[in-house]
Amino acid sequence: MKSKRVCAVIFGPQGSGKGTQALLISERFGIPLIGSGELFRAEMSEKTNLGKLVGKYVSQGLLAPDELVNAVMIRQLKNMDLTRGFILDGYPRNVEQATHLDHLLNINLAIQLKVTDELVIKRLHGRWQCPKCKSTFHLTEAPPAKKGICSICGGKLIRREDDTEEIIKQRLKAYHFMTAPLAQYYRQKGVLLVINGEQAIPYVFEDMIRKMSKLGFN
Repeated sequence: MKSKRVCAVIFGPQGSGKGTQALLISERFGIPLIGSGELFRAEMSEKTNLGKLVGKYVSQGLLAPDELVNAVMIRQLKNMDLTRGFILDGYPRNVEQATHLDHLLNINLAIQLKVTDELVIKRLHGRWQCPKCKSTFHLTEAPPAKKGICSICGGKLIRREDDTEEIIKQRLKAYHFMTAPLAQYYRQKGVLLVINGEQAIPYVFEDMIRKMSKLGFN
């Protein structure tokens, strides 16, 4: 049987590891990983009218409205070669955006990483990042060889301003309200794949690839 082309979206709460798993899938299947943040930055750097509007929201730390998000994503996606497949990370963020995306692309796989709120708080509260090479470490689960120093490039590790427990809880509330309903949307379409994101990174990936294989993605 001919292998299916991977045309996927991946979603889960912050700290679920979706960025890491999206990258692993991209490498495994040789398809582009499309991050919504990168496309937004591209739009802003091109200084289009849409980009200028996006910049106003970003500068104020506000979420852009669905109409603007959809317009940017569609404009950027139309300029990309997606013939081999793709995996989208960070878009859609809600059902309305997912409905809009369906008019442009045929999504045949939606991967949901399931993680409890308690574990998300634990993961993010102990997270430290390197501003130079973007490597991420955790105080207990994946500590650097030398405290406060990136094991990859030697840069000084920092803690993200939004990794405080109060802000993490606010972001989780937003996720459950806006993004979690995507599970029901894609379940009704018959393309939802639910993965236990509480496992170690290699086991999450193995679990995902095994289940994808059963669905014809090889």
